[in-house]
Amino acid sequence: MKRRLCALFAAVMMLATAAACEDEKLEDEIAYRQVGILNMDSGNYEEAVLAFDTALEQRIGGITETELDICYYRIEALYASGDVAGAMESVQALLEYDKKNGTAYFLRGSMLLEQGDGEAALSDYKNAVKYCAKDYDLYIKIYERLSAYNLPEEGKEYLNQALDKKGNSASDSASRGRIYYLLGDYASAQKELERAVEKKNIKANLYLAQVYDALEDAVKAEEYYQAYLSSGEADAVAMSGLAAIEIQKGNYAGALPYIRQGLSMEEVPNRRELLYQQIIACEYTYDFAGAWDSINIYATEYPDSYQADEQLQREFVFLQNRQGVKADDAAGEGLTAPPDGSETGQSEAAETAGSEEPNSGQ
Repeated sequence: MKRRLCALFAAVMMLATAAACEDEKLEDEIAYRQVGILNMDSGNYEEAVLAFDTALEQRIGGITETELDICYYRIEALYASGDVAGAMESVQALLEYDKKNGTAYFLRGSMLLEQGDGEAALSDYKNAVKYCAKDYDLYIKIYERLSAYNLPEEGKEYLNQALDKKGNSASDSASRGRIYYLLGDYASAQKELERAVEKKNIKANLYLAQVYDALEDAVKAEEYYQAYLSSGEADAVAMSGLAAIEIQKGNYAGALPYIRQGLSMEEVPNRRELLYQQIIACEYTYDFAGAWDSINIYATEYPDSYQADEQLQREFVFLQNRQGVKADDAAGEGLTAPPDGSETGQSEAAETAGSEEPNSGQ
């Protein structure tokens, strides 16, 4: 397995062929990139690394943003596969190639943070925003990482830094609205996002739906999720949000199409959440075989999350005992042995599946 990113760059730059072949190579590069992303979404990190390596080998000529994007994914896949040294070596090669690469600093900072070196991580994050000062998403990602490692106040400092950025475009308003939402200032978030929606920013519909979710206004949340859906740009996060609304209503059959559509998308950063919702929705439509398949996939792809979730482990036992039970029979007798031992047939897991905050993605 190749580790040195600069070696990959060298190999790419040495290739030469006709223009027609270049087009074919570019198509292959994009295709292998997508294979890598799909493998990452499924937790197959070693296969993802191989796909990204193959994608990089397709490129002819100089390094473009496409190759850099593949390199970022490759680093994340290396790290997730357990190859910490390889990931660090690759990110260092990126910084040798471009000392002002803010994304590379962010990736290294995130790895250092997870390794317990908070001081070095904060230094890298400082450089990340120094070289990508106008990238609102980067500030948000840093906030999410720091919050996940018990540094929420340091994370909020980055959100507040982002709010200091000037700009009157629809995109600026949408980003500020999202940041206000993360800070819990829902009134300011609404104002910014409504302004962005008026300026035809499509993504603002998703963020506004999440604000109304937080305000427990399911009607308005669904309105904006549907507006985002009808734009043709809806993503897996929106599908999960709509599924959550249907689950909260008790309409598990109505949630399933959203869940399945979300899981079938090219990029599914919230695959874990969608699988969780699918377990519950299948169970409460008496599709025990489907719920059983889903919970086994979940436990295989996200073993740490599964082991930490006692409710889900009870769900596993419950579904294991229901294998072979026909849907008609189950519907007739009701859920007489719910995972949480209650008499209502409503498991704790089902209650929480519709209330989780949508993943903002990475």
